[in-house]
Amino acid sequence: MFRSHRIIHSILPVVAGLVLLVGTVPAQDFRDLHRTALVVDGHNDVLGRVMSGGDMESWGSVGHSDLPRFRAGGIDVQLFSIWVPSKRKGNEAWQYALDEIDSLKAIAARNASVMGIALRGGDIERLVADRKLASVIALEGGRCIDGRRDRIIELYRRGLRCFGLTWNFSSDWATCSQDERAGKVRGGLSKKGKSFVRLLDSLGVLIDVSHLGARSFADVIATTRSPIIASHSGCAALRDHHRNLTDTQLRAIAAGGGVAMMTYVPSFIFAGLDKKKQDRMRAYERQAAELRKNHPDRGAAYLKAYDNMLASARKERLCTIDDVVRHVLHAVNVAGAAHVGLGSDFDGIGLTPVGLHDVTDLPLLTRALRNSGLTDEQIRGILGGNFLRVWNTVVKHGSDG
Repeated sequence: MFRSHRIIHSILPVVAGLVLLVGTVPAQDFRDLHRTALVVDGHNDVLGRVMSGGDMESWGSVGHSDLPRFRAGGIDVQLFSIWVPSKRKGNEAWQYALDEIDSLKAIAARNASVMGIALRGGDIERLVADRKLASVIALEGGRCIDGRRDRIIELYRRGLRCFGLTWNFSSDWATCSQDERAGKVRGGLSKKGKSFVRLLDSLGVLIDVSHLGARSFADVIATTRSPIIASHSGCAALRDHHRNLTDTQLRAIAAGGGVAMMTYVPSFIFAGLDKKKQDRMRAYERQAAELRKNHPDRGAAYLKAYDNMLASARKERLCTIDDVVRHVLHAVNVAGAAHVGLGSDFDGIGLTPVGLHDVTDLPLLTRALRNSGLTDEQIRGILGGNFLRVWNTVVKHGSDG
């Protein structure tokens, strides 16, 4: 593993073939930086796997994350997506969202010594100080509330602290980026939508604008009194995709004190990924897994082989960890380093950038950010300090959930 992190999952089984770096390889700067920084991921869909009968409590070979891998990757704070499949309609969609929240809370209860739910300002610092994974319940797409104000309040009561207004479907109160780009809707928040934004402000719930259409985004900016986040988006100036943020939007997020969290989704951050390139990226994913198996300490020999793998992928013009850094640097240049973060979308995607294959690779992203010329102070903010500022500004109060 990369480090012996603050979050010690003592109840989790030791993983065969993996040893801690401590006492094995001389400390390296990027490891120390990652170990001592607060590390926040703005978006993870692992609960979808849980809802299908999967496991996130033991180290697995499926997907991108689970409790042991959060530890290995040094994650301190995870926003867990509450996402309802589109086939679920009406009350069935509502019940699915409640069941998903209950599943996360049950996992936290079973693993109470290593994981807790963050509900109010100060909770993140307290949980991390107690060596626990600070978990934030975050709705992705408000379709399940069926346009009802009382359901927002009920979700809040159950512990919801981040609200993504749309997914890939528009509602009678907010329009999504996909529909606005296709010209299917006029766009913007309705009167009801603006009242919902004011309600979220009054409750102390983070407003997430990823997936929002440009007109709805502008209406949120004009309505909210709170800093906002974009939990998992890229930069439109580098990749013209409807899910990405324009420079104007990046500046608006910064002007309000918010954070734009850069995603790892290859199709959002890299153009031209045809089937051939996708197949080559999957081949590199298998190669990366073999490297991890052959170098369990991830020491100097591993890093040399890893760098050679990246160099080869670059020559093939594939999406790599470098493209995540590219989007981070653009956002820093436009919005300022104090308004940029990270939002992976792990376990919500089938393909990942070469060199960033699961949550255990996050220290390598810290390494890449340092190699890009960012200062350690800037990197600490991007890794999690910037999000913490917004959390403690917005989530000033809360129920027990």
